[in-house]
Amino acid sequence: MKTYQATASSNLGLPADSYIYSFATTAIQEDTRTDVFKPLKPSDRLAGISSDDSIRVFDPSTLKILPDGLFTNAHKGITSIKRFAPNGQESNILMTSGRDGVVRGWDLRSKSKVLELQTPKGEPLSMLDCNAGLNAIVAGKELEADGPGDVSIFGWDIRNPGTIKLHYAESHTDTITELRFIQHDQSISLLLSASTDGLINIFDTAITEEEDAVFQIINHRSALHHAGRYDNGFYALGTDETFSLYPFQNPDFDAEEPKPIHLGDVREKLGCEYVWLNLIPFGTDTISTLSSVEGENKIESAVQLKGAHGEELVRDLFIAEGASVVFTCGEDGMVRQWKNAGDEDVEMSGTKRRRDGGSGGKGKRSKGS
Repeated sequence: MKTYQATASSNLGLPADSYIYSFATTAIQEDTRTDVFKPLKPSDRLAGISSDDSIRVFDPSTLKILPDGLFTNAHKGITSIKRFAPNGQESNILMTSGRDGVVRGWDLRSKSKVLELQTPKGEPLSMLDCNAGLNAIVAGKELEADGPGDVSIFGWDIRNPGTIKLHYAESHTDTITELRFIQHDQSISLLLSASTDGLINIFDTAITEEEDAVFQIINHRSALHHAGRYDNGFYALGTDETFSLYPFQNPDFDAEEPKPIHLGDVREKLGCEYVWLNLIPFGTDTISTLSSVEGENKIESAVQLKGAHGEELVRDLFIAEGASVVFTCGEDGMVRQWKNAGDEDVEMSGTKRRRDGGSGGKGKRSKGS
């Protein structure tokens, strides 16, 4: 097990008793449908969204908020943040969503709001994703009451921001907890959605008619916390920490489908309170990965963050590829930078995973749950 030590920390000037929910970065991605980023350059930035509804842009090398890096009152109930840039380019635009039913775009160069997209009836939003190559932004509804209920996924073409291009209203019945444009050999427009109703849906967003757009449906039979691509299929992580791998649907209906792999509740195996994928913070001080080796799925490559965020939950991380540098944020209102105790000068490159933003939406767990 690798041990990491905290090398810097900051509250980014937040008021007391604040949470930091989630990160986004300006760093280059070769493919925005993945979570893999190029090494951080001195000009690259991280941004966090917080319980005071602010966006705070900071230098990852110093954890100091930048001049003009504070965007206040971004939403009434901010829930999610994503970068918006084509493949292979830095992101100067950050997109956010909120419970006020609005998606907003923020230009870090002009330090101003440059885009606003609204849901038809002010439906509260829990999650969004972006695909700049398709000029596409999608956002999913948070169901404020107990489910089942009416839950929609909305999609916009930024070239026509006043019109909703997609409205999928029949595929989920509870809060959307994941939206991800995903890689596929035969399509550039596939979207994964997951919900606390336990369903993962794969849509072809090139098709506006919902019934025809559904490419695949997976029932995890547990409220979903995270879901995404994994090798030749998908991973699913429930709010009860049950983890499964599901195959991509074979277009040849006569072919025998590989069976899903169900690992069940992985907390006992990992000695943790809650799990986070693709890279996983456990409880308050440990991160690990799940991998598949010759068809035998196992848990390996554990990393320990000494002390992490104390008694408070880690809400998001940006972890360096090869785990040389890690950035975390949490419910203690702090951002922390971590380095391998054996590393001196390390390259800041990485993959990013996030925990759901927002301060009380369904699918989000309290300590010890």
